[in-house]
Amino acid sequence: MSIDSIRSALNTALTNRRVTRDEIRTMVKSAQDGGGIDAAEKAELAAILSTHGSKFTVAAKREFTRLLGGTAIVTPPVTPPVTPVTPPVTPAGPERVTLEATRAPWTTTYWPMAGSGSDVGSASSNLWAKDGALNKFDSLLKARGATEGARNFELKPNLNWLVGKEAGHYIPNSSLSETDAETTTGVDFNNNGKIDADVKWDFIDSHGQFGKDGKTDSTMSVGWWGSCDKVARAGILFEEPKKDVTLNGVTFTTQDIKGLLTVLADSQGGASDFVGNRYDANPDTVTLKNGQQLKGKITSDVKFDVTSRRQQDWQITDKNLPDEVKMTLMDGTEKTFKKAEISYAAREDKRDDPVLMHETISAWLKSGRPAVMDKDSGEHVWNYNFYKADDVLYKNGLKPSWANDELLKNGHNGPAGDGKIIWVERKVSLGGGGGTENYRYWMEEKNGKLVNGGWDASSASPDFLWRPQSEAAFAGKNERNPFVDPKLVKEIYEASIR
Repeated sequence: MSIDSIRSALNTALTNRRVTRDEIRTMVKSAQDGGGIDAAEKAELAAILSTHGSKFTVAAKREFTRLLGGTAIVTPPVTPPVTPVTPPVTPAGPERVTLEATRAPWTTTYWPMAGSGSDVGSASSNLWAKDGALNKFDSLLKARGATEGARNFELKPNLNWLVGKEAGHYIPNSSLSETDAETTTGVDFNNNGKIDADVKWDFIDSHGQFGKDGKTDSTMSVGWWGSCDKVARAGILFEEPKKDVTLNGVTFTTQDIKGLLTVLADSQGGASDFVGNRYDANPDTVTLKNGQQLKGKITSDVKFDVTSRRQQDWQITDKNLPDEVKMTLMDGTEKTFKKAEISYAAREDKRDDPVLMHETISAWLKSGRPAVMDKDSGEHVWNYNFYKADDVLYKNGLKPSWANDELLKNGHNGPAGDGKIIWVERKVSLGGGGGTENYRYWMEEKNGKLVNGGWDASSASPDFLWRPQSEAAFAGKNERNPFVDPKLVKEIYEASIR
């Protein structure tokens, strides 16, 4: 077919990037292989002209005109470039950021104060235990001619402060009972020089806190009491002990050395940077217009929300009060107050500012040092080292599945304004095999600053954060246990990490 021949001739001509007079003759001759040039062949030649006319030499253009019977060749105008249409950009996914200290801290048992009715204890779990870290330290003191007393000081009842006596770090039982006060606390309440069974004593109020309510039928759990804050501080200040150490015939295991570092920790590293307000389960307060202030538990539905004003970790409101406010006082008495009688009501807030927590954790980790947190805002305090935070940040309109506009109405500083909203999922890694803790919250950014934020209702929130301000110097007094000499602990510690 002549059209195929024309195209073949064109391809040959284009290999040199210029179409010459002889190549034009070949193409036209190909079109005439049937004896003439029909309409289809003319259309093919016209297409070639339209597409490739700019590549014809001057002689080729004249020859094309002559062979086609005078048809002039007009170089097709240059078509302006078409601006490509950029397809809509699919929003990028959330931003992921990791912040990590230069060293992961170590941890160990929280060294509980409470025993199980005996002062023998466990050498690996109780600092006051027979054959434990402080008992061994006494043996070393004796071997070096120094005054013993570390274990005996630890064994002083921790609750001696209830009767104004010097307190140590020992509690005989993890459950305190007012019906058996002396045996469970170790405190000589009746001051007869001994610990008696079945002594009744009023030292717990109707809200389960230390105080009096005129009764002796309450109990309190103290099994969680211990030295977790000091363990956390030690894990930041000191390298982890690597091997057992024997001095003067006394062998200290690595666990013993961790115990000594725990006892020493509060006296090292200087003061502490502290951020947040510890939740103390303080009673609610109702202040009457006559100036009277009452404490207890508000049982009416009083709204402590964005309409409240804040004072440290207290929410204070004089708005949205019901017509009557009912309250159980500290002694168990039920009271009802008219709205018109009340000046304001106050309740301790469990949650701190998420922006403060977010920025502090970020800044401290960027400094390279691990720090400590009470990982949730419950009444119990569990101090954990933390050394890493993995953030997922939803910006520019992106939202996680848990986000909703209702959360934006209840920010720490009131409802969100017209700033940019960032939804945050933060996973904090805890030291010593403590696992991770996950937090969910939003923050509002305005003019380059974070100005507000709020917690997802189902998320935990850190209670407080802290860290020592400096490094350990192994100097000064050790007020936690005055018989534990920092210089002697340093000798044991340095032998363990060498």
